[in-house]
Amino acid sequence: MGFDAFGLHDAPRLQSQLGNGMNRLGWMIVRAYLPALGGLVLAVLAMGWTSLFGSIDALHVVVPFVKWLPPLFLLVALVAGLVATLRMWRWQTGKLPVCAGCGGPLGRVRHGAQGDVRKCLACGNYQAV
Repeated sequence: MGFDAFGLHDAPRLQSQLGNGMNRLGWMIVRAYLPALGGLVLAVLAMGWTSLFGSIDALHVVVPFVKWLPPLFLLVALVAGLVATLRMWRWQTGKLPVCAGCGGPLGRVRHGAQGDVRKCLACGNYQAV
């Protein structure tokens, strides 16, 4: 499965010559969806906690509050995944600024002592706004 499955065939400068290994574009996608994956892991852990410890009398008081954590974490995962997907889609359609060095998407504007900069989400270089 190549990057064409993700609709990322427009970014040949990002694809390295590593063969079957993970390249810079692949790691960028993993980092983009990592918060969504974290939300899913937290939801599964909260579901496990509720099912394992929900019947213990000492923890019976906490269960009504903890039972709302899995849906909350699932909502967080959904929103994080949606934000990552929209960011990648906007980059692919040319609506986000791109890195001059590698063509990757640039992150948010950061205000610093040297002026306003954006960090490339693929290569990590900073570019002046």
